[in-house]
Parts: sequence; C-alpha cells; structure tokens
Amino acid sequence: MTKSASLAAAVLALLPTAVLADAESDGLAEVKAFTLEHTARLEADTAALQNAVDAYAAILAAHQGDYAAALAAEGPALAEAIKAIRAAWLVASNDYETIEGIVAGVPSTALFDLILDAGNPGTEAEDVADYDLVLPDGTVLHQPGSLFHSLSEPLFWGTDPAHLIVAGDVDGDGAASPGEGLFDVNLAQGVATGLVKWSGELDVAMMAWEPNRNDAFAAVVTMTPTVGDYFGEWKESQFINGKIGAFVAQSRLVDVSGIMGGCKRMYFSAVSPVVAAGDPEMDATIRAAFDELLALVEETRTREAAGTAFGAEEADALGSEAQDMADRIVAMVLQAAARHDVKLEG
Repeated sequence: MTKSASLAAAVLALLPTAVLADAESDGLAEVKAFTLEHTARLEADTAALQNAVDAYAAILAAHQGDYAAALAAEGPALAEAIKAIRAAWLVASNDYETIEGIVAGVPSTALFDLILDAGNPGTEAEDVADYDLVLPDGTVLHQPGSLFHSLSEPLFWGTDPAHLIVAGDVDGDGAASPGEGLFDVNLAQGVATGLVKWSGELDVAMMAWEPNRNDAFAAVVTMTPTVGDYFGEWKESQFINGKIGAFVAQSRLVDVSGIMGGCKRMYFSAVSPVVAAGDPEMDATIRAAFDELLALVEETRTREAAGTAFGAEEADALGSEAQDMADRIVAMVLQAAARHDVKLEG
C-alpha cells in the first residue's frame, strides 16, 4: 500500500468518529441554546409576574393594608389584579416546565428544580428545597418549599387557607367560589421576588453550563421515568377527583407534556448520535418509543381539554401505560450508556 493510500485509509477509519463527535457536539449545543432561550423567557416572565403582584399590593396599600376595606371599595380592581397575577404565573410556570426535564436531570443544575418547582419544605425527609425566602417585612422562611408549586400556586389560587386573608366574592358575580378572596400580600411579594432571583440565577448557571455526554444521558435516565409519578399527581388533583388540592392552576398533564418534551429533546439532539453510531436499530427503537410516549400524553391532554371526564381507574391505567413506555426507554438508554462508558451518578 502506498503512503497516500495508507493516509486515505486512516482518514476513512477516523471519519465515523469525527462525524459522531460533530453530531454529538452540535446536539449538546442545540440543547443548551434551547434551554437558554427559555431561561431568558423565564426571567422576563417572572419579572412580569412581580409587576402584577406589585399592582395588587398597591391597591391594598392605598387602603393602609385593610383587606376588607380594599375589597369593599375596589373589588373589581382587585379581581382584575388577581386575574393578571394568575395569567402571569401560568406563563412563567410553563416556561419552566418546558425545560424542567433538562434542568432537573442535569446533576449540576438539579438544585434549581427543587427551589423553583419540585422541592419539598424542610419538614419533609427528602427532596428538600434548601434555600431561605426573605419577605418584605423581614420575615425569613427557612426551606419553605418550591416557589411555584409549594408557595405561589396555592397562594394565588386561594387553596392555602393560612394565607387567604379575606375569603369572599371578589369578582362580583354574587358567589364566593372555592379559594376566592384576597391573599397575603407580604408573602405574595416575597415569592414573586424569589422567583425573579432564582430564575436569574438559573439563567447564569445555564450560561456557564458546559454540557457533556454524561449530562445528556443522566437527564434522560433521571427524568423520563418520573412520568408515572406525574400521572399519579394528575389522578389526585381536582381534575380527576374534584377535590381542591395541589396543582389547581392547570392540569398536571400540561406539565407532563413539557417535562417529557424536554427529555425527548435531550435524547434526540444529544444522546441519539451516540447510540446510533453503535446501534442504529436501538436508536430507532428509542426514538419511536419517545414518539409513542409523547403521543399518549398529548392525546390524553387533548381529550381532557375537549371535556373528557377521566376517572381514577382510567388515570391509573394511562399512568401505568406511560410508565411502561418510559421504563423501556430507560432500559435501552442504560444499555447504551454502559457500552459507551458513560458515568451516571448514583
């Protein structure tokens, strides 16, 4: 073999590795860009939520903090202020849910998920959101739980009786709906400020993040199998059992769609190039399984939005079906991780 032929053979031998490296690198970069797009939105939309809360606070301040007097004098204005707060909350929360499957699955950023969305208060034994929240009056809440679901959602929707200061007909329709009333402005402003602060810190952390293969695999195998838990929370919510509790702002299925969509994005963009290089058939199977899982979630969500009343038994069956799909995905991804010497924590 001539020297030039030997060189050509060497180049051809290296080409698949180079192509893999480029595809994987591009995929990781795409995931980071997608995440940063949404952390930027999250910063802007939590700031909008803070402005909405401040408008509510201004009405109460005009009545020297007398909630009953404010309600009697400016019920319609307060109703509009609460409506604006809830609308802004939904936008900000959905910003985060879109990237939760990535943020919560990457070891170096998982703590932000506990603080913003999924963490328990310090009274619980595990998954505690380890931060303090300082309120405008100087009160410090130690490990109070996640900002979105432990604190602000039950506050803004009136399902936290400890902070519903005046219950009553705010919107003037002649009836006081469950949770309707005026909530604690001190806690509301503290939570809104906390959301702005931690959204900003998440954005900084994601800008500094240097995604790698271990992160990509970890996110997929950590977050994909949580789908069954989310279906369980959906089953226990008012959207199934009719009882007011957690997750009252919108169906938990909206969150499931965002979280599993993030898992799928991480696999398709950053993990698939690695798996396909060694086993294209397995990669095709995993991709099809992700498509099937997301189709199940979206179909269920569409049916619910169209008015289908799901019972607990059907919710259980759908959750089990989704969990089976997720478990099959994770089993295959773990096989691929072992083949490629991926280091997974825990």
